[in-house]
Amino acid sequence: MHKKEAYKLFAAAFLLLAVSFISTRFTWIIDLTSDHRYTLSENTKTSLLEIRQPVIIDVLLGGDLPPEYLRLRSELEVLLNQFKSINPLIQYDVVDPFKGATQTEALVQELYEFGLNPEISIDQENQSSAQTIVVPWLILNSENNSSRVALLQKNLGDTPEQRIEQSIEQLEYQLLDGFHKLLLKKKKRIAVISSHQTSEDVLLASLLNGLLPYYNIASFDLKAFPDAPEKTLENLLRFDLVMVSNPKEKFSPTEKFMLDQFTQQGKSSLYLIDPVQIASDSLFGFIGNSVAVPYPIELDELFFKYGVRLNQDLVKDLYSAPIVLAQGENAKSQYQPFPWTYHPLNKPAAHPIGNAISNVLLRFSSSIDTLSNPLKKTILLGSSERSLSVYPPVLIELEEATRPLKPSSFNESNKITGVLLEGEFPSLFKNRISPFEWEKTANPKAAKTVIFSDGNLAENQVDKGKPLDLGYDKWTNNLYGNMAFLQNTIHYLMGESKRLMLRSKEVRLAFLDRTLINEDKRKIQLLALGIPLLFLVVLGGGALLWRKKQSGQ
Repeated sequence: MHKKEAYKLFAAAFLLLAVSFISTRFTWIIDLTSDHRYTLSENTKTSLLEIRQPVIIDVLLGGDLPPEYLRLRSELEVLLNQFKSINPLIQYDVVDPFKGATQTEALVQELYEFGLNPEISIDQENQSSAQTIVVPWLILNSENNSSRVALLQKNLGDTPEQRIEQSIEQLEYQLLDGFHKLLLKKKKRIAVISSHQTSEDVLLASLLNGLLPYYNIASFDLKAFPDAPEKTLENLLRFDLVMVSNPKEKFSPTEKFMLDQFTQQGKSSLYLIDPVQIASDSLFGFIGNSVAVPYPIELDELFFKYGVRLNQDLVKDLYSAPIVLAQGENAKSQYQPFPWTYHPLNKPAAHPIGNAISNVLLRFSSSIDTLSNPLKKTILLGSSERSLSVYPPVLIELEEATRPLKPSSFNESNKITGVLLEGEFPSLFKNRISPFEWEKTANPKAAKTVIFSDGNLAENQVDKGKPLDLGYDKWTNNLYGNMAFLQNTIHYLMGESKRLMLRSKEVRLAFLDRTLINEDKRKIQLLALGIPLLFLVVLGGGALLWRKKQSGQ
């Protein structure tokens, strides 16, 4: 071998080793995808650089997985490697939770107890089905703290492919949310109004338990000091957000003044109000009917000052959730689902609060009008274009669900059922005498308020005295987007809009058509084996002809 050729060979080997060494210690990703799925947001990069303590991530997606979950794990590992390259304090390990387990059922039960609900994937092939238990969760660990992160995003009506696609879309947000919960040092405070016959604690349990990792939450009685309301207001101003859920008692001028001044100080508010009353016990009980009547709670003038009017009507929607009714008598009775137009399904608006959220279930909601004033107004929820308003007093009968629907009667446009207000709120008590001695805010601070025309929106169902997940309907086994939607609403009101922006990321993945594969399995196998062999034959024949040609010269 010539000396010159030896130098070239040595240089090539050195370059190969150098590239291999560098590639194992540094991560470069050139994102050529049309949806920029591998490009991290600037907010994510900033958040990762702010992490000052080691974080170990256990990925519970080890072992043999169905193809769609392998895709999810692959995308997750790419993202985690990017995180590691930005901040080496972040490390991860892929764990198979079933490795070495002798009693799978006991392990599954233990996973449920820790809140790591597994999923069962059913793969049907050749007239047989194979079940695989998958644990699509992460556990983030730092010092003595840990945080769970759900990888699988489930929406009503999604196919398995759509579910995986949406889960991949939300990976960046879910991880940042997990870091936020794990490393949060100081929590903001939420006051949940307990006076005025608001929602019972057990009915708000699901939502509030889901918010506990982020915020400190306390019940608050606006009537605690009737002889010293200024003390009540001082205590209220210690909180960052006030939540009023389904009140059934009127608000006095003193109590309205407290809420007004709370907003004037730049604090956030969340109102879930029923302008119309329905006796649900009578409607869904033995009687089977109820009269809808107006239900004034004396907050109308406060909302009107803010540029919002809650109408005393009920919104019916052709696009609605079902209810389950018994058909037949005695032993022959069967439970069947029927469309119930008084329970509309509202699609959240394209906003950081509603991005990537499935339909939200409302029950006996009313319409909202927005009025002109300097405040910025954003529609968060609304009915479909096939809506209809009915006005109390009106008799509502459960039997109505079994009657055939007439789509032509739902001829009204969409109705607003939820609105976000932002800006400097005008005070209801400007140029008015205060109900008690208090120095009014001269220059109001910018604030945020969300108003929903459904008092039951944040209330979960109860089974045997235990609260169920918010948005889950135990009668139809359907899961709606109420939980994620209301959590996002509160996060936004608390100033977490940048983190919510990550939910708007869209990813388009290509999945194999399993039905087509099963139908043409033999053809696909022949092509998969035949094309490479044919290529080799052509290549070998060409090489042989070239050699013969060279030898004949």
